[in-house]
Amino acid sequence: MKKIIIISLMILGGIILVFSAQHDRIIFNHKFHLEDVGATCTTCHTTVLESTSSTDKLTPEMETCFTCHDQDNTECTVCHTNPDEAGNYPKASNLKARFSHKQHAKSENDCLKCHAGITQSEQAGVESYIPGRDVCSDCHAPADFREDNTKCQACHGKDFAFKPADHNALWLKNHGVISEVNENSCSHCHQNNYCTACHEGDNLDRLAHPLNFRNNHGILAKGNTDNCMTCHQEQAFCIDCHQNQLVMPRSHSFAGWTTGPGGGQHAREAMYDFDSCSSCHNDAFTDNVCLRCHQK
Repeated sequence: MKKIIIISLMILGGIILVFSAQHDRIIFNHKFHLEDVGATCTTCHTTVLESTSSTDKLTPEMETCFTCHDQDNTECTVCHTNPDEAGNYPKASNLKARFSHKQHAKSENDCLKCHAGITQSEQAGVESYIPGRDVCSDCHAPADFREDNTKCQACHGKDFAFKPADHNALWLKNHGVISEVNENSCSHCHQNNYCTACHEGDNLDRLAHPLNFRNNHGILAKGNTDNCMTCHQEQAFCIDCHQNQLVMPRSHSFAGWTTGPGGGQHAREAMYDFDSCSSCHNDAFTDNVCLRCHQK
């Protein structure tokens, strides 16, 4: 049985080697050419600064390589993994937007603003260096496609499917986690008011908070009030809910809280920490909330 497994693995390995040998791959070290040779972006990408369309093929032709490499003495294996069936490096296939290099790059010094990290790359690969939407947002303010998609159409045609592939049936449930991991990905299409239109005050679906959140949210609110205020922007949200549910601090049930000499315990607490009282007993339209009970 062991021999059969070993033979099978050898055959599989041979098939992989044969298949790999048949597929030509371009060998190119960006880091070496930029740092050691002293080449620049336009040394190889000669037409990039004049390109006005994303459909232009900007990868160098073989003749460009021979401006530095001797055509007669340079082995084909320097650039090709399979020189017997050498092929041109294909143009990027996942471009979905109109883009003019000429309009964006005035000189080769502008290249790294979008193609960050390519100076340290030791292998060729067009697809890896196409900037994502978050890179565009560094210079271009995000557009809100719900109201006006003319900004979007500056790069994307009218027939472009603006809805990303990951916005599937489970997106409504999962988008919160994804937005926390990469907020810039959302802000490329959605402005901040897009979130608050759904996540505002008491219209949050209960699944947005963990189970038993109603019982322990007070501890979390004290520890990180700013986090609550992200959605519940008005303190009235807390007050209204606590009043409707008859929720009171534990101290309010103590004997003598409102009775006794000088107004009881609540009067003494108000003298020491009135801000604590006004955090719930708060009315923007009156000068003193105490007057609601203590009328002249």
